[in-house]
Amino acid sequence: MSTPLDLNPTSGGTSAIQSAPSDEAGNDIVDLDGATTMLEETQIVTEDATDQEEGEEDMQVDNDDIKNEEEENKEDEADEEVEVEILQDEDEDDEDMMAMLPEKVKCRVEKLIELNATRDAIMVEYLAERAVLENKYSALCEPLYTKRLEVIQGKMDSLIETEKKGAINSELLAPPQDVPVEEDEDEDENIVGVPQFWVCAMGHMETVAELVTERDVDCLEHLYNVTCEDFPNGKGFTLKFYFATNDYFITPILSKTYEIPNLLLDDEPILKNVTGCTIQWKDPNKTLTHTLVSKKQRAKKGKHAGQIRTVTRHERCDSFFHFFNPPRMPSLEDMDEDEADAIEEAFDHDYDVAQAFRSHLIPSGVLWFTGEALDEDLQAITDELENNNVSTEGEEV
Repeated sequence: MSTPLDLNPTSGGTSAIQSAPSDEAGNDIVDLDGATTMLEETQIVTEDATDQEEGEEDMQVDNDDIKNEEEENKEDEADEEVEVEILQDEDEDDEDMMAMLPEKVKCRVEKLIELNATRDAIMVEYLAERAVLENKYSALCEPLYTKRLEVIQGKMDSLIETEKKGAINSELLAPPQDVPVEEDEDEDENIVGVPQFWVCAMGHMETVAELVTERDVDCLEHLYNVTCEDFPNGKGFTLKFYFATNDYFITPILSKTYEIPNLLLDDEPILKNVTGCTIQWKDPNKTLTHTLVSKKQRAKKGKHAGQIRTVTRHERCDSFFHFFNPPRMPSLEDMDEDEADAIEEAFDHDYDVAQAFRSHLIPSGVLWFTGEALDEDLQAITDELENNNVSTEGEEV
């Protein structure tokens, strides 16, 4: 008769499972209920082990997420610590300077600090009033910009023609004069408004023109209005570019916002934040910011080794529309001096383009369209050079 295995030995060497009972012939009687119970217990243990493994995997994923979040928080904390250290160093320098002063002089410097604080309070009041004044006159100019838009779109064509005919009739009542005859009038009848107004104006502004490529021009011909909305508090502005239906993107309005606390001061601008927008391109193959490039590659490994295949991918290319994706500020810890200079240059150029629209193209768009503003700029540069030359000659004499 066989002896059952001691599957769970206990103290004293006795088995937790007793010997199986036998019948009169000496054959073992199999306890089916007990075997079933053992299988169920084994299955439960296996399911528990599987659940434990899945739980450990979920825990691992959670731990990875927590770890990534902690790393991001550490980076943010590191940036904040650097800023705090800079401020602390400045405060310490001020304290060291004050500590070095004689007591009587220190009292006088403290009085100067008090006067400067009073001046700062006055400047706060000045900026608040200036912001109100800026908003007042911006509102007065708004109807003029609306009429300009109507002229560009051709909504005032009939009225302008009527005014022109009235002026001609007035001239006919005056003494006879030789009136020049305009040619190709029939061809002009089909023209509506002022086509390509903004793209032409942009082309005469060097800061903006250097961003515009030949591929951009066709799309920019659908640009029919550009506006600038200053913040009520005078600490920023939003540029908006309005496009008619075109073959390139769905987005009808492209915008870009600048937060600048010292915008109304003559100091160098402090960019607090710059926010662009996402352009929803209709066709990936007609994306103006990227071009489709096909390259041939030879497989080096695998069953296709030696075979040549064509790989197509999108590569970044020059375009004005990158303007709506502003530069990003990397972590302060990851930047060296060269990278910091490159980032500063990128932000400076980006802001110059924004100011070209805000301070020149939007207020005086027609002068940039005709090129008159460009001529005035060139004349101003010429006069400045001549004045400098005269001053230099005078010093030499």
